[in-house]
Amino acid sequence: MSQRPRHDLRPGVTEPVVLMISRREVEAADLPSVLSRLKVFLATREDAWRYRGQMTLVVDGYNDDPRELVDIPEVRALLRGLEAAWPYWAYFFNQVDDSIKLLLSCVAGHRFLGRGAVEMDADLVARALARGFGGMNAVFDRFGFPEDDLEKMSNGLVEVLEQAGMA
Repeated sequence: MSQRPRHDLRPGVTEPVVLMISRREVEAADLPSVLSRLKVFLATREDAWRYRGQMTLVVDGYNDDPRELVDIPEVRALLRGLEAAWPYWAYFFNQVDDSIKLLLSCVAGHRFLGRGAVEMDADLVARALARGFGGMNAVFDRFGFPEDDLEKMSNGLVEVLEQAGMA
C-alpha cells in the first residue's frame, strides 16, 4: 500500500517567542503595555521573517482560577483589544498550539457556556479573519516576502480553523 507523504501547511516552531500577558495587565486593561512589546517584531525585515509563525500567546496568573481563560471577561476584553489593534497576529502566532484558537474564541465568541465551551458567531469570526489575513498580507507586502510563502501560511491558518471547528 502506497502512502502519500503528509504535506503539512503549518510551519514548525523553530525560534519560539512567548507573548506573555500578565494578570496585572489583564486586570488593568493595559493593552498599551502589550502592544509596546510587539513593535520589535516588525522593526526589520529580518526580524519579521525570523519570527513568522513563532509566537505563542500566554495569559499568565490564572493557574489557580478554576475558570478557563475564555470564561474570564477581562481576558476576553483584553484579547479583543489586542486583535483589533494588532492585526499581525495571523502572521506571527504559531499554527501548532492553541494561541489562534484562544484569541478567536475570545474575539468571536457569542456565548460563553463555562468550562471553555464557546458558541462562535460566524460573522465575528469572518471579521477577525479578514483583519488577520489583512495583517498577514500587509507584512508580506511591506517586506516583499515571497508570494508562495504567503499562500502556505494562509492555507495553514485555514487548516487550524478547520481543525478547531471555526471554519
